[in-house]
Amino acid sequence: MKSAYTYVPSKMLNGDAEYLRERSFTRWMSPDLNQAASDFLRNLGLFPIYVESSKDNLRRSLHWQLPEGGACEVRSAHTLAQFMEFDNANIDRGWPLLSLHIGEGDVYSAVWVSPEAFKSAQRVLAGYGITPASRMLVT
Repeated sequence: MKSAYTYVPSKMLNGDAEYLRERSFTRWMSPDLNQAASDFLRNLGLFPIYVESSKDNLRRSLHWQLPEGGACEVRSAHTLAQFMEFDNANIDRGWPLLSLHIGEGDVYSAVWVSPEAFKSAQRVLAGYGITPASRMLVT
């Protein structure tokens, strides 16, 4: 039986980083356009560090260059049950949850990174004024 967790999503902090974020996210796109943009950016060596889904099923993301040897998994616009399934698989392989956005209608979008990339990824998020997500074991 899997352990139960409660999740704290990432937050976008007010301040100087707001201006940077406004110009760094991809535009809001439909899922098919978002996938094409993500594939293009991946070919340039850029991977999502934070992903959001809107109430209109549009998506946008913030990309970064993974450190050498790092890897990430990105899942957007899923139900809580689907998100928990992905999270449990990442817990099993030892990958921390980096960022989490919970949109209207409880739509979950998350990024997990390999342990060797986690600290670097947290620093990048902080530079954009985004807090990392967290999971806490429910006892």
